[in-house]
Parts: sequence; structure tokens; C-alpha cells
Amino acid sequence: MKNISTKTNLTSLNNQQLKAVLSDCKRLLVLAGAGSGKTKTLLHKINYLIDDKLVDAKNILAVTFTKNAANEMLDRMILSSDKTGFYEEFLKTKGITAQERNQQRRTYLNKFPWLNRLTIKTIHSLCYQLIKTDGVHVFDNKFKIVSDQKSNSEFIGSTAEETVSEIIEKVTINLSNDKEFLLRLKRYILDYFVDFIHNDKAKEEFRPEGKYFTCLKGDKVRSKSEQYIADWLYRNSIDYVYEPEVKVEKVVFHPDFFIPQANVYLEHISNKSYPSFWKEGKMKIAGNTCIKTYDDATHNSAIFNQVLDRVIKGRISDDLTSATVLHYDEEFSNFRKEIKRFFREVNEVRNKIVNSEKPVEQIVEEASKSDYERVRMFYELAIPIINAFNDYCINKSYLDFDGLLTKSIQLLQDYPNIRERYQDKYRHILVDEFQDVNNLQVKLLNLLTKKDTQLFCVGDDWQSIYGFRGSEIGYIVNFKKHFNNSELLTLNLNYRSTDPIVSASTEAIKKNKFQIPKEIKAVKRGGQKIKIFYEEEEGQTNAFIWQTIETHISKGVNPEDILVLYRRSAMAYDLKQKLKDSGHRIQFKTIHSAKGLEAKVVFILGLHSNKGGFPDPWLQDKIYQVIKPTDYDHLLEEERRLFYVALTRAEDHLYLMSQKGAVSDFIRDIPTEFVYQDQPEKDIITNIIVLCPKCDSKLEDHYRFCPECGNALKEDDNASSEEIGYCIRTGIEIPYNPEQPLSLEAWKVWIQYGDENFPENYCHKTGEKSNGKTSMAKPILKEKLK
Repeated sequence: MKNISTKTNLTSLNNQQLKAVLSDCKRLLVLAGAGSGKTKTLLHKINYLIDDKLVDAKNILAVTFTKNAANEMLDRMILSSDKTGFYEEFLKTKGITAQERNQQRRTYLNKFPWLNRLTIKTIHSLCYQLIKTDGVHVFDNKFKIVSDQKSNSEFIGSTAEETVSEIIEKVTINLSNDKEFLLRLKRYILDYFVDFIHNDKAKEEFRPEGKYFTCLKGDKVRSKSEQYIADWLYRNSIDYVYEPEVKVEKVVFHPDFFIPQANVYLEHISNKSYPSFWKEGKMKIAGNTCIKTYDDATHNSAIFNQVLDRVIKGRISDDLTSATVLHYDEEFSNFRKEIKRFFREVNEVRNKIVNSEKPVEQIVEEASKSDYERVRMFYELAIPIINAFNDYCINKSYLDFDGLLTKSIQLLQDYPNIRERYQDKYRHILVDEFQDVNNLQVKLLNLLTKKDTQLFCVGDDWQSIYGFRGSEIGYIVNFKKHFNNSELLTLNLNYRSTDPIVSASTEAIKKNKFQIPKEIKAVKRGGQKIKIFYEEEEGQTNAFIWQTIETHISKGVNPEDILVLYRRSAMAYDLKQKLKDSGHRIQFKTIHSAKGLEAKVVFILGLHSNKGGFPDPWLQDKIYQVIKPTDYDHLLEEERRLFYVALTRAEDHLYLMSQKGAVSDFIRDIPTEFVYQDQPEKDIITNIIVLCPKCDSKLEDHYRFCPECGNALKEDDNASSEEIGYCIRTGIEIPYNPEQPLSLEAWKVWIQYGDENFPENYCHKTGEKSNGKTSMAKPILKEKLK
């Protein structure tokens, strides 16, 4: 790209970054590979708009998706403005609290008033501002934020005292005043969180070898039919004893139920029951009344209820109209963990419903037609809870994060004058991490933009890893389809990682079908290959990691520059304890939480194909499929993108932990040329990678000059440097004239065109093109070429 005179200092940008900054395109997607300087490009764009395009800072909106990312943007804008260096030193100071950092940030934003005029916010913080300022038309603008935490640093002073999970439980307790709702909820918890009856279809109805079905009373029985009987008795406040011991003529046997209030025994007969005539005979001898029910009748609940009413209630003289009052706390006192898990699933479904924009009525109808009782039961319970939650929040003037978006969208849709005011204000909208947008966020962006608004989006489809939160990768992959007259530009240089890491991660992610193809290259040439450790015996992985960390620390690596990543928290439990006991304090992160981080040394745990390994596509649940169908291949592609994010956190050293005989498919996706191969000790020298002492570029053994910087590496014993020169790429000897030395640029021209075709109009000293007026001397190169 030709040199362009600008007030903004753009000299640190590469060609692609510069194109992005200077672009006047109204809809631009900057595809930024991992470590390619996307935030740097976005911030330079802001400075360029203000310094060179003379845009008023109040007309610029920069949107990101986390509070930390927004703060990082502000910090880097301050750093570019603070010429004293004080703010940079302040940020490097250890032990600074978040409160002190926020206070100093505010001080500097006030010091540079133009920075205060910029709007750099999370998308939820932007919506908060919209509703607080103009939201009185669609909601109480004195609302509070309700989230999963009682205190939220992003909305200090405006956070509700109760959390989402607390409200969900509160409205569930209220719904449980209805006895039938309470017992249906308990039945669901017992079946699917305690007994897991859906996990083994073959044993779902009858298990004579053991008692696996939990009743509402808490007893364990052998079959689903017996469970139904026990639950009917419990619902009707009729006491019972399951499989009581009866002794007749020195023989002990166990009928299915004894009902003291009716003084009768009940024997339930199924096609898998043992013959009952022997029991009946013994009961008659003892003078006991024994009645029978049959499994076939249980398949129709209405008929079976009539049967139980007739054979049991008719024998009870007590008044059953005043049934025992049941209490939520008592019913779930032994199942707190299970009910909490149910609430998490309800909240997950609640969020997915909002983001899908699918009518609740449609979801209820589709759930009711499911072939699976578990799915039907879940929605029968969850939808009343979700509706009650929404009513409660409206009554209390609460908005959750999705509510902020939906109310902001409603405000801009229903009030054109307000929409136009914001469209006129924000003439330049910059969106970071665009791969993470969902339906609601894109709808909001469209409402904020008009035809002449410049929309500048930065993101990487290869790092789209929040599908479980509702993000839609289709918006970035099909950007041109969603945004008319748009352009796409790729930042393809990785400044973070070494060549083997960049190449390996790029080849691995290419296995995905749904992506935008791109070639990412490493600026840091050379470097160590990836090390894969295959565990053969339990505990070897932890020992290997501990020893490797010790080695790196002994060589001067700061423990803070070592990162251990895992897909699930359980993968790292034992290792965390081991390293804690050793006194090292390294960084343990889930891969999701590590996005945006980098470290010199990175370990990735759990890359095996056994249970709990990685990949682990975990959203294959019919409950979620009702809202948004997903297939295994779609989920696996997101897992591979997660793997790509993990790989690209590493700067210099990358270690992958696997298991012998159960290697993850993701490891197979990495070409062997980028993986360190163990060799016999006598051949170990062949695995040493030689780096240039000047620029750290990878060198081959026969090189005499570095191919990147031209640094002389060794002298030839048979020729003096005054007589012989070397090609900096191949190390081949060429004549050397000390009176007319070739510059690095000229060597590169010769490498490109060769001896015979070396252009006459290139200066042999500078490598620059001639305008035809300057005398040029063509270097003599062919005499000693080999």
C-alpha cells in the first residue's frame, strides 16, 4: 500500500491493518485471526476517525461483550494519550485492587475530555443507558438489574438484592402451594435426577433384582407400577408399609404393600412377577385380607385411579377429605442438589427462549407432542415457573441481561423519533468480538444503524465458542448476506505464537466445514514444536506437567506466564492440588474463560476419547432441542473452535495431554510435521531447532546467513569473506565484491528472480527499482553457483 499522510501514527500497522483503518466502507467485517492485533486495529480506527476524519468523539460507539474487554479498550486509549508514561507504570503495579484501577481510570478519562465523549461499552451497558434515559416509554426506568450475582461491578448501585436462582425458587415455592404441582415436580426430580430411569430403557418398568424407583414418600420400590401405587397412597394421605414381613406357619414372605388404615395387604401382579397363588393361600390361612392389582391397568392412569379408589378407599373408614398439607421445604429437604440443578435447567431454557424469539405458545405445543415423557413433564413444570418469574420481575421492576436487550429493541422499534436520535448520534459503530453476537444483539445493531452509518466489525469465526449462550456463528460466516454492500478484510499475521503453533492450529480448524477459509501466518518464525504427552498409567500426566513447569521456571519463565487449560473443571482437580502443595501458584482456566489471554507456556488437559475427555459436545439434550434443534456435527464444530482457542493461547511452548490408546480426534487433526517426535537418544540431536541469535528465526544446518535478517552465522574455512558470499536463503556460495556489497534488499531480489533473470533496473546495493536514468551494475552471480 502506498504511503498515506495522516495525523494518526499508523506506522506500527501492517498492510491489512492499515487497509482496515483507512477503509471508508459502510459495512466492513475485519476477520482477525488469533493474535493478529484486532483490538489494536480497532483502537487505531477510533484515533484515525477523530484525528484525520475530524469526527466528533460523541458520534463514535464502540461495543464489546464483556466488562473486562471494555475496560481494556479504555485503558489502551488512555495509554495512547498519556505521554508521561505514568498510567502504563500504574497498570503494571502489582497488588492494585479493581476499585483503585477503576478510580484511576476515571481520573484519566476526565484528564482527557475527548476520551470521555467516546462511548465504549458492553452491549448490556449500552442498553442500560438506553432504558435509563428513554425507557420510561416501555418500562420503569428506575429498574434494577437481576443477575446470578447479588453484586455486579458493571451496574453498581442498580443491582437487585435477590438473584435469578433465588427468584426462580421463590416462585416455585409459591406454585407448590398447589399440591398437584408440588407432587409432579417431586416426581420429576425423583425420576430424572435421583433414579435416572431414562438412562436404561430396558429396566424402566420392572427391576426385580433391586429397588431402584423412589416414591414420593421416599421409599424405594422395584417397579414403576409399584411406584405409581405408592405415590397414589401418598397423595391421598394413606399410610403404607412396603414389602412388610409376614410370618405364617413359620414361613416368612413379603407381600407388596400393607395398608394399616384398611387392614389389607396389596399384591401387585405384572408379567414379570413371581406366581402369587402361594402367597394368597398363606394369607387366607392367617385370616388376612389380600387384594390384587394388575400391571395392565396402570397403563391407563384414569382406570387405575378408579381401581385404587374402589379396592382401597372403599375399605377405609377414616375421612380422607382433609388431606395432609404438604410443604415444599419438607418434600425437597433431601434433594437440595437435585432441585438446584432443575432450576439451572429452567433458567437455561428461559434464556434460550428469549434469544430464539420463538413464541412460548409454539414451544409449549411442540413440547407437548414430544415422544418422551421426560421432555413433556419438564415443560409442563418449567413454563409455569418461567411465566411466574417474568411476572415477578415486572412487579419488582427488575430486568435481567436479556430483558435489557428486549426492552431496548422494543423502545427503538416502537418510537421512531428516539431511534433516529440515537442513529444520528452514533454515526460510527465499532463492534469487537463480532463472532459472539446473537439474534437480539444483531437486531439492536440494525436498529442503531442507518444507510450512512459506518459499521466496523472485528471478529474471528474460528473463535466462536458461545453457541451454548445463544451466539450465532452464521452472522459472521454469512456477513455479506446479513449486511448489504459489505466488504470483508482479513488480518492474517499472528504476532503471538511461534510458527509450529500457528500452523498446527490453522490446520486443525480447517477440519470445520462451516467457516470462512483463511491463511494465518506467524510473524515469529521457528520455535519449538508441539509436545504431546500420552499417559499410560494413572498419575503420569500430573507428574509430567509438574516436572515440565519446574524446568521452565528454572529457566526463568515467570509462573504467571504458565497457563493450564481444561474443558471441564473436573479435569484439573487433582493437578491443582498437587501444584498447590508444591508451592507454585500457575493459571488454571477453563478454555472459555481463557479466551483473550496468552501465556508463554500452555498445557491443555483431557485430550482423550474416554468419558470426560475433549471434545465433549454436551448440549445433545432433547429439552433444548425443542427450542433450537442442533445436531452432533454442529456441536462438534464448536468444540473444534474451542480447541483452536486453546491452542492459540500459547506464545512459545504448547503441551497437549492425552492417553495411550484413547487419543482425541483433535490431536489427529494436527499434522505430524508440527509435533515433536521422540527419537532414540543417538538421534536426539536431529530434533534440535536452531534459532538465529539476532531475530529468533528458524535456521537449517547448512545456512550461513539468517534468511530473515541476514545475520552472518559462520565462516567458510576455504574462502575469505572478501572473496565469497552466500545466498541468505540457501547458503549457496556466490562471488562477493567488497567494493560493491549487495544489500539485504538486493539479496532478496536475486532470490526472487534468479541469476539469469535478475532485472537490469534494480540497484544491486538497495534492491530498489530504477527510473531508467540511473546507471545500474548487474551483480555477477553465476560463476560459482552450485
